[in-house]
Amino acid sequence: MIRALRATSSPRTPTPTPTLPTSRRPRPPPPPPAPSTAGGRQGLGCHLRCRATLAAATNAPMGQLQQQHQEQQLRKDLYPQTEPYDFGFLKVSGVHTIYYEQSGNPQGHPVVFLHGGPGAGTSPGNRRFFDPEFFRIVLFDQRGAGRSTPHACLEENTTWDLVFGGSWGSTLALAYSESHPDKVTGIVLRGIFLLRKKELDWFYEGGAAAIFPDAWEPFRDFIPEDERNCFIAAYSKRLTSSDADVQAEAAKRWTMWEMMTAHLIQNHENIKRGEDDKFSLAFARIENHYFVNKGFLPSDSHLLDNVDKIRHIKAFIVQGRYDVCCPMMSAWDLHKAWPEAEFKMVPDAGHSANEVGVAAELVSANEKLKSMFTK
Repeated sequence: MIRALRATSSPRTPTPTPTLPTSRRPRPPPPPPAPSTAGGRQGLGCHLRCRATLAAATNAPMGQLQQQHQEQQLRKDLYPQTEPYDFGFLKVSGVHTIYYEQSGNPQGHPVVFLHGGPGAGTSPGNRRFFDPEFFRIVLFDQRGAGRSTPHACLEENTTWDLVFGGSWGSTLALAYSESHPDKVTGIVLRGIFLLRKKELDWFYEGGAAAIFPDAWEPFRDFIPEDERNCFIAAYSKRLTSSDADVQAEAAKRWTMWEMMTAHLIQNHENIKRGEDDKFSLAFARIENHYFVNKGFLPSDSHLLDNVDKIRHIKAFIVQGRYDVCCPMMSAWDLHKAWPEAEFKMVPDAGHSANEVGVAAELVSANEKLKSMFTK
């Protein structure tokens, strides 16, 4: 049983967890460097004098003040890098084989990290959100992404194929949890993406261009004017072209648009990922494949409509105020539909999990889950 489920979307990856082989293997070849995640915000270090002052100022109940004080003592900086003790490949269909790895404590509470995109793949920095002495940290590359094979393959690659074989981000964390609420005891969600038409229109049909016009123009200009009524469909035509050069150029344009908008302050290391042919091909083809098919969800509001099924699960929602890729309206809609989930808005952050304030809240949420499991 999955004891904890951690999801992130980058920009926007859950399946009944298969039984993973536990034999040790040599360390896997290192993947391309991930954007730096160092430098998380330190705890506030509030002492008893702080609490007394707060009581006088707010007249808040003592239980609430004690909770606030405990939260201030939670770790918020990233954990040191750790290496996998186990890794390998799992055959999940007649077509797909997914890469997985396990790190941390082999006897610890299992936590599954669901990467973003879809199509982005995992990176070593993803392990650093979790206490390696407490958690058994499971990462895997979704179908067609990262080190999974065949690379950038769209066959048998839908939301529900992934729910039962691989996964991605907050979208699939919700889809999985709503499908298997008895398999999940905790969820941490970041950069909420509900795969609704208004979210796709905002980012791919010109809304976000008002904030990043310089990044938008190369994305827009690759498509002839007579096809600009729907950029997702126009890019789909090129990303599935029989001409490999057309695919490659479309993939770079699509990926670069996202890499240039993922941080509050543009991150040049992240932008460089868009220049990588292999990464951009999988990222763009798989992401566009999901979006042109509306996430393979039965309705536009499917994930919100089924929140009642997971209301009992301890959950945390972390959202950057200035997230352009997955604007805060979606996190707010989820918060209103699911008030039992703890909602944290980071006032000085965009979309990326690697931004200091977002990373701090993600670590803090995982620490709260750890405390819950040890009670």
